[in-house]
Amino acid sequence: MQLKRYQAAIFFSFLVFVALSTGGKAYGQGKEQITAKEAQGVVDLIEDPNKRAALVKTLKNLILAKEAAMGKDEKASAKPNEKKGRKLLIIEQFFYEFETLSTKVVGSAAGTASLVAKTPFAYERVKSFLSKRENRVNLLKLMANILAGIVIAFLLRFFLQKFIPKTAEGPINFIRKLITNAAQVLFTLIPYGALLASLFILFQLFPSFSLGHSLALILFTILFFYHLALKILRALVSPDAAQTRILPINDETANYYWIWGQRFAYYTAIYFVAVQSLNAIQLDPPSLAFIRGILLVVFPFVISVFIMQVARELRARDENSREEEGDKALLKHKYRRVPKSVVRYWAVPAIAYVWAVFLFELTNYEMGFSYLLKATFFTALTLLALILTLDLQEGLFKKFFAVNEKVKKRFPGLEEKTNRYIAIFREALRAILFVLAVGVAAEVWGIPVSEFVASKAGSLIILRAIAIIITIGAVLAVIEISNFLGDYLIEEEKEGKKKKPVTQKKKTLVPIVRTSVNIAAGFIGGIVILDRVGINTTPILAGAGIVGLAVGFGAQTLVKDLINGLFILFEESLRVGDYADLGKNEGVVESVGLRTVKLRDVNGNFHVVPNSSIDTITNMSKDFSRTVIDVGVAYREDVDEVMGILREIGEEMQNDPEYGKSILEPIEIFGLHKFDDSAIIVRSRLTTKPLKQWGIKREFNRRVKKVFDERGIEIPFPHRTVYMGEPKEGAAPSLNVQLEQNNGSPA
Repeated sequence: MQLKRYQAAIFFSFLVFVALSTGGKAYGQGKEQITAKEAQGVVDLIEDPNKRAALVKTLKNLILAKEAAMGKDEKASAKPNEKKGRKLLIIEQFFYEFETLSTKVVGSAAGTASLVAKTPFAYERVKSFLSKRENRVNLLKLMANILAGIVIAFLLRFFLQKFIPKTAEGPINFIRKLITNAAQVLFTLIPYGALLASLFILFQLFPSFSLGHSLALILFTILFFYHLALKILRALVSPDAAQTRILPINDETANYYWIWGQRFAYYTAIYFVAVQSLNAIQLDPPSLAFIRGILLVVFPFVISVFIMQVARELRARDENSREEEGDKALLKHKYRRVPKSVVRYWAVPAIAYVWAVFLFELTNYEMGFSYLLKATFFTALTLLALILTLDLQEGLFKKFFAVNEKVKKRFPGLEEKTNRYIAIFREALRAILFVLAVGVAAEVWGIPVSEFVASKAGSLIILRAIAIIITIGAVLAVIEISNFLGDYLIEEEKEGKKKKPVTQKKKTLVPIVRTSVNIAAGFIGGIVILDRVGINTTPILAGAGIVGLAVGFGAQTLVKDLINGLFILFEESLRVGDYADLGKNEGVVESVGLRTVKLRDVNGNFHVVPNSSIDTITNMSKDFSRTVIDVGVAYREDVDEVMGILREIGEEMQNDPEYGKSILEPIEIFGLHKFDDSAIIVRSRLTTKPLKQWGIKREFNRRVKKVFDERGIEIPFPHRTVYMGEPKEGAAPSLNVQLEQNNGSPA
């Protein structure tokens, strides 16, 4: 049987500890022997009647004083159980006990410090102890017994090595996993059991120091249970062999649990070795309690660290799953039907529970243990009842409010419409059940919830809380109805198989009205809630009125913006999507608000125009648009022929499948419009859908150019008649004209 390095260190430290303990105890016994002179004094006291009577009287007085002191202690101990005629809660009793403990800790620490101060003198005690031949023989006998037991365990382990079942390769079933792990645990622990049995027999056959026997048995018994715990943990997680792992976890998680299990087992073994050894040598109880408390405080610290690590990992996994699947997808899985707040904050009550157990153990508070176990048990029952009730509620809602699969396939949005507000009722019922469960759990833990509810203050708080909840529900209902009506009004209506487009007026006004209703509902609901809480809302309303008046006087431009904005909206002078000229800026209207109008021009520039600065609105896309087309031809062309060609092009575009749907009326030919320097202008006009006039005009001009080129109709360039002038003599100066051929040479 191989011992690890830290186990060997524990073993040799234990041998030194045995020597110190046995030597110190023998040394103490030698010092407590009564001398002959002291014995003679006792005999003289018994034989003298006067001295004997004085002694008896003194002893009676001491007995009376002791009884009086004990009566005071009993009264003092009984005081924490009652306070002002009522029985204290278990938590209050615990705090009284803890306060008493704090006073004892100081004395225990002082006693332990004095023991530590005497440690350097132990060398002399050991030296005095080993100077006796009998003690040396007994110490060697003790070590020989321990060594013999270890040798027996090693030989038995070597013999059983070939019988230990080996780990199978490849996947195996669950039953075979259990059998294989149980056999490995059994064959591994047999040598440790043989070591304990052989030590017990050897100590009976070859006695040495009874204290040494007790300490050795304590050490190896704790070592046995230490290895038993590790073997069971290895069977469950199997960090090195996934095929024999009993728990369904991955390799990383298995090694994580294995590392923490080793830490817990190792420190637990050290704790029990130290406490049981000090108890065996009959250390002073206050000092033993102080050392035990120092060793015990490590457990809640380590467990708290472990809980925080597990909580952090769970939060990370929960956030990743929510990002991948979404909150609604999580509710589909039964094992994930846990609120996000529980996943995030469950570590806080868990750590508090661990520290409560530690404090009860530290104070030896038996009533606290029974209270803790009882409260934990009934809290678990309450949680189980809550889970079952929520499952029942979920099943009933699915049964009574479910929509047939055929109907859902036929009408995809019908289930959402029919169950739109059922979800609110279901969540409200879940919240009520949760609050009731919390109240029951609080009663179990000693918190007087029922007394609070029955009291006048509790009833007032509950009624106000209900009023606040109703107010919040009403505000949410108003907002929901407002949003529903807003979506309904701007939703495109169906006319047969086609959808009727929503007017720009609705698109502009509905969001503004919906936002105003939501803000007003929130403000009124907030005022009502503040009033229910007990805050005087009169100064708030008065202050709001004063602020509004001050804003009205100090922000006249803003008021003008709002008034002009209201007129623009109700008169529908501008709509989102129109192309308008507001004097200094023009472009497509992107937003019409109570304060500003936002435009984006053809270059992409974004203009924000205050409503108060708008004097004139030129809307180029109100209901329909028109484009005026002026075509210039040479003076020698036939005007009637040109007008006929323009009419033909207009009819052709109206019949075109791409451009015809944007032309509302046939082309209008106004005739000869004016005479220019080098051309005559023929004017025509097309009526189009809003914002289509520029595209139609560009296409019309393209076709005019093409047809004029084909039919030889001249579109003149700008030109001038050159007049050389005539002098007074009458003869005009000669004009030198040089003609060139196409190749550039003179003609």
